[in-house]
Amino acid sequence: MLKSLNYIKISLLKQNKGVFMLGWIIKKEDADYILDLPKLSEDEQKVVYGVEELFKEASKYGDIDSKEKAKKKLKSLITLHLKDLKIMADEDQINYLTEISTAHIFGFGFLDKLLNDDEIEEIGIIGLNTPVYIYLRNKGWQRTNGYFTDIELVIDIINKMARQLGRRITYQSPRLNAVLPNGARLHASIPPISKVELTIRKPKENPMTVFDLIKYKTINEEALSLIWLLMQSDLSVLISGNTASGKTTTLNSIFSFIPLTERILITEETPEINIPHFHKVNMVSNAELGITISSLVSDNLRMRPDRVIVGEVRNEEEVQALIDTILSGQARGSYATFHAQSSKETLRRLHSLGVLDIDLQSIDLIIVQRRMMKYDVKTREIKEIRRIIEISEVDKESSMKTQNLFEYDYEKDGLIQVYKNSKLLEQVRKSLGLTKKELEDELKARTEFLKKFKKENINFNESVNEIQKFAFKK
Repeated sequence: MLKSLNYIKISLLKQNKGVFMLGWIIKKEDADYILDLPKLSEDEQKVVYGVEELFKEASKYGDIDSKEKAKKKLKSLITLHLKDLKIMADEDQINYLTEISTAHIFGFGFLDKLLNDDEIEEIGIIGLNTPVYIYLRNKGWQRTNGYFTDIELVIDIINKMARQLGRRITYQSPRLNAVLPNGARLHASIPPISKVELTIRKPKENPMTVFDLIKYKTINEEALSLIWLLMQSDLSVLISGNTASGKTTTLNSIFSFIPLTERILITEETPEINIPHFHKVNMVSNAELGITISSLVSDNLRMRPDRVIVGEVRNEEEVQALIDTILSGQARGSYATFHAQSSKETLRRLHSLGVLDIDLQSIDLIIVQRRMMKYDVKTREIKEIRRIIEISEVDKESSMKTQNLFEYDYEKDGLIQVYKNSKLLEQVRKSLGLTKKELEDELKARTEFLKKFKKENINFNESVNEIQKFAFKK
């Protein structure tokens, strides 16, 4: 049986004066990013609080399994609740109270608005009574006018998000690191680790295509044509760069160059790889169960892969797992991302993590991508850009040496070809059975293809289909 509206009304009167019932507020103030939700008065917040109690009771006796059903039920409860409290409200007031109640009870409060904005890459809660920050694409970190005032509400939101994964955060287990079903990465911590923190890194609603990489000047057509040809050979590729430089995005994009018929094995700690192939196996390590990247890579070797992706390698064990995969020679190519800011630094860091000199030569190609700041002297604006700054082949005869095929020109803001003779390209030419003239013509044809489609407004799946039709005509 539902609690009576009078009971709710009496319980509201017992609340301390000035306490915000919702646990979050939208302030009317200047901010970099303005949330357009109305600021509720204390009385309006009390209405939402009362309806929340009624909704919890109603949920026990009715089938409320979707946001739309919840919204409909909440509107009905709000109308009845206002009538019982003898509060007059027009249709607009009822509608926005319904909107707020739905977000608060069935969703994630004002975070719903931020989660639905595809231009937002990251959301950060850094404490109570402190603005929530967002990372806006091409603009960087921005302050919002949304605030959380109750730690229990933030904990509830974290656990709502993680519930589908069977995970939760508590004061006994105050740290949570997870990937949500929609691909968003979630990191959260509460006392005693932090005051309260929640960081959500959102995936793009539409994955970036290789044409997007060209459009945003991450790479040019000539360099991408070379990578395209090399990706079709039995090579192992490492994409290095600093944090949030777009390494995984680039890896996802260039896998559209790989035939869709191939079997791809993906091993990661945090699932981020999203490639278009149908025949793929995703495996995720689990520290709580003692399942490591290294043990999963050992399983890979028994699964007859065409290509192996080890995701991001960071420590000695993960690096050795990648090298073991390459040295096994079972797959046609192995791929991973790594933190380093040049090809030479990549080899030095791998060496410091225990990779033998001779084993470093098993890596064929290193692509270095960086996130960096660019200053416009005319507008006095600083903006963040992501650029591939090096494409290098690893010397097979001399350890710790690389040869750059393309380098980034900082003044011209673009890649330039710097190689005359490439041992790696010569190796690929011979393995594909091409003459030097045929190789040159093929690179030119792919460059022209990329130029043709970079201005087309096509989505990820369409771009993959066009590439596959061009490269693998039957």
